[in-house]
Amino acid sequence: MKKIILLMVSFVLCTTIPTFAKPKTLWLVGDATLTEYTPDTTTNTEVCGWGTAFEPYIHKRIEVVNIANIGMSAKVFVETGLLEKMEKLRKGSYVFLQFGTNDLKEKNPATYSSPEAFTRHINKIITTARRNRINIILCTPLAQPFYKDGSLIDRLGSYPDEIRHIAIYHHLPLLDLEQVTHNWLIGLTEEDAAAYYITLHPNQLVDGEYQLNEEGARIVAQMANDAIKKGKSKKLKKIIKKTH
Repeated sequence: MKKIILLMVSFVLCTTIPTFAKPKTLWLVGDATLTEYTPDTTTNTEVCGWGTAFEPYIHKRIEVVNIANIGMSAKVFVETGLLEKMEKLRKGSYVFLQFGTNDLKEKNPATYSSPEAFTRHINKIITTARRNRINIILCTPLAQPFYKDGSLIDRLGSYPDEIRHIAIYHHLPLLDLEQVTHNWLIGLTEEDAAAYYITLHPNQLVDGEYQLNEEGARIVAQMANDAIKKGKSKKLKKIIKKTH
């Protein structure tokens, strides 16, 4: 009789005490505009990646790991062992991929990929992720704040379109940050835009040596959150909080 009572108590406890699943992981993977800056990576306390500013929007049950880094490209991700590390993520985890900014730099062989090679690298990441049941979210790179005669100049070439085509082909969620940041910057003067960025190396501005400051990162993070809320992807909506 005692055994029966104990079994009944155990059944009641098991059915009434909530079970908490292990938190899924969200990897933020990309270039310097996304990275989390620390005293080890920069002495400039004003520089900020939008990934850091985006964390408050992310659902509390998701563990955020920001592995974005200065100089990271799809080629770097595939060839330096990071792809193998991604395979060890828990099934059902998420990965934001934001590549293109460093991939297009022909003068830097360590990061450069032609558009065709770039597509191959992204496809390899997607294939690996799907084999391991990891959710990939593709992000286009941020538009760059370069103006000529008062007009915004496109410096990203075909790389954002490559990402858009890959997203369509593989039926993957797309966070089109190039489009929203382009629309934002095109409405600003060069002087206005400068308020949201810092120059890391003034004499190399033409080569893209600039980064978001805290206010710029906050605006981009807000744009990303708004784009997810307005979008159709249910998978993306699961990542963010319902309200903020």
